[in-house]
Amino acid sequence: MRVEKSIATAALMVGALVPVAVTAGSQPTPKPQQGASDSAKIVNPTWKTFTTATSRGTKIVVSTGGNITGYASPTAAGAFYEHIGVGAYSEGYVLCYNGVNAWDTGTSSSGFGTPTTSSNAIVRRTSDNRVQLTQTFQLFTGSPTTFVVQMSVKNVSSSQLTGVVLRRQVDFDIDTGGAQGWAGFVSNHSRTRATVSAFHDPAEAPSGKESHGIMLAVLKQTGNWYTRVTADILPTGCDPASAPLDANFISRGDYGDTIGFPIGSIAPGQTKVVSVRYMRY
Repeated sequence: MRVEKSIATAALMVGALVPVAVTAGSQPTPKPQQGASDSAKIVNPTWKTFTTATSRGTKIVVSTGGNITGYASPTAAGAFYEHIGVGAYSEGYVLCYNGVNAWDTGTSSSGFGTPTTSSNAIVRRTSDNRVQLTQTFQLFTGSPTTFVVQMSVKNVSSSQLTGVVLRRQVDFDIDTGGAQGWAGFVSNHSRTRATVSAFHDPAEAPSGKESHGIMLAVLKQTGNWYTRVTADILPTGCDPASAPLDANFISRGDYGDTIGFPIGSIAPGQTKVVSVRYMRY
């Protein structure tokens, strides 16, 4: 997987994504859509944990269903922050084709069969046995807070797939979990043409605490894509509603984030591959 050039580009984009200061806009901050007690709702057990001690540490947990159920970074003593594995976590994917809507967002799943796991991949077929989704995951050593997710969609049926849409959905709860967590599920959300992010301004952090952000970005596409801050934290539909924007073009609150790939048609036996990257900054 060629990620070096894209990750270097992402590093240059981070400065443009995070404003110097976030001030109150015209939209009031809504109440969080979740609480700490919602963490018991996770559907799938852990498949693999990815860790590194570089850059004060990162720990990413992936379930057997192919969901990121934990994203702690940094993980150093006195600076341990969890950004996904808290509340109604977690993260996952939605697949639509021929009028079918299948998903697994960590807290709910529909339209997929039991996953098959190996040492380096998670494979699932849809309940109608027409589509096979293969996911691979990589903690990139050259950028220790960057995590790459590749998704391959194969038509295993004898007929054409049409209206195929695959999207990655995440409920970022930046700086909310972990020993030093403080944010209470509320973050600032923004998007560009190829990225969507959740973050906190350094001025928001209480004394003795840190502020962070995570960017979800397109790495490999097949045709078009879109980015969106979603009104619901874990919507399961093919075209989720957008969160409201304030006067600074920021969605501040407890929202979700997604990148969607309108793949279109897939012929019998054909495979389409897309990938995204998460990067904590």
